[in-house]
Amino acid sequence: MAQSRNQADIEYAVMLAILNFHTEFMKSNYAHVQVRIADDVIDATLIRHSIIPAEARLAQTEEGRALLRRVHEAMFLSCQEVLRARIEPVVGKRVRAMVTSLDPVSGRITIVISLQTGLAPTTQERTSDDREQADVQRSAPVANRTV
Repeated sequence: MAQSRNQADIEYAVMLAILNFHTEFMKSNYAHVQVRIADDVIDATLIRHSIIPAEARLAQTEEGRALLRRVHEAMFLSCQEVLRARIEPVVGKRVRAMVTSLDPVSGRITIVISLQTGLAPTTQERTSDDREQADVQRSAPVANRTV
């Protein structure tokens, strides 16, 4: 990942990767996609243009909602390696795990992606000032540490 890229650039690139993945492999189109990145977790929410009539009918019963969730998870699991291959180069970190959930009534999809390490600087990337700050905090009594 290039040093000049900021959080918004990364979130935008992740959003495009997820949106393209869903368009190409899940054959779904979305009206709204939101991506938030907090350290080692990427949280993406996708909302469809409109609900598919057959899915809306299935979502009327608990059994139908459960079936829609299982089918969505199975489809995602079957091609999650494709999404992983698109996300890792964008964030410059390895993906540890991905989980998806579907709200069958609204059609809202949530994807949570855990990274091996956060997007914050790693120990090797920290400046000497950061290391000195960490040394001071380690040597301070437990009651005086800031969290």
